[in-house]
Amino acid sequence: MKAIIALFLWGNLLTTQAQKLDTISVTSEGTSYLIFDEPISLVNLGTKAYIGKVEKDRMLFLKALSPNTEPTTLLVQAGSTLFTGYVRYVKKPSRSFYDYRIMDESSSSSPAARSVVSSLAPTISKLVKMKTGKPNVSVREVKDGVDIECIQVFNDTQRTYLKLAVKNTTTIAYVLDLVTFTYKERLPRRLRNKVAPQYEEMTPDDRIEPARIEAGRIKYFYYSLPLYSTTESGYLEMIFREKVGARVITLEIPAKKIMTASLL
Repeated sequence: MKAIIALFLWGNLLTTQAQKLDTISVTSEGTSYLIFDEPISLVNLGTKAYIGKVEKDRMLFLKALSPNTEPTTLLVQAGSTLFTGYVRYVKKPSRSFYDYRIMDESSSSSPAARSVVSSLAPTISKLVKMKTGKPNVSVREVKDGVDIECIQVFNDTQRTYLKLAVKNTTTIAYVLDLVTFTYKERLPRRLRNKVAPQYEEMTPDDRIEPARIEAGRIKYFYYSLPLYSTTESGYLEMIFREKVGARVITLEIPAKKIMTASLL
C-alpha cells in the first residue's frame, strides 16, 4: 500500500511543470535563505556536501558543509509548484536572500511590491530574442583549443545580457562544469598592495547554457546578469571551467563595452 502511495506522489510530481530557480550561491560560514509562497514538502540536493533545512514551512536554509565544494542540483516542491536549480559554493556570495513569493495584482500597487514582481519577471524571452540578433561587440579569448568570443552585449533597466560563441577546435568534447562571473577593477600599480582588491561576484538571473560542445562544433551561450556599474577601467571576468579535464578559460569583457551597450 505504501509503495502505491509513493508511486502516486512521484507521478504527480513528475507531471508538475517546474519553475526555474536562480543558481543559489552559498558559503560554509553563513546561510543562504529561500522564501516561498506555499509550504515546502520536498527538498532534494544532489550531494551530501550541502545541507538544507526547512523552517516555518516556507523558508529553506542552505549551507555548504566545507569550502570549495562542487556545484550540485537542487529540487524543491512548495505547494503544487516544483522548483529546479543549482547550488554552488562561493566564498563571499553577493546575495544571501532569494524571495520566490509571487504577489497578486492588488498587492503590487505599492512601489516595493512592484519592485519584487519586476525582479521576478522572466528574462528568458530577451535571451531568445538575441538568437536572431547581429553581433554588436567582439571580445575574444583562445586557449587550449577552445575559442570563446562575446558577440552581443545589451542592457535594460535591470540587467545586462550577453551572448557568447564558444568553438571547440579540438577532437575532445568540452564538457562544461561551471561559468563564474566577477566584476573587477584595474588598480594602478602603486595601489595594488595598499588597497583591498575590488571585485563583485555575480550570479546570472537566467541562462541558456549548453552542457557539452562536441569536437569541431560551435555552441552559443546566453546570460542575463543583474545590472552593475563599475569604472571604465574595470571589467567583467568570466571563467569557463571544464568538468572532465583541466581546461580553464578566462574571458575579460571591458566594463566600458557594457556601460555603453545598446538597450534591449
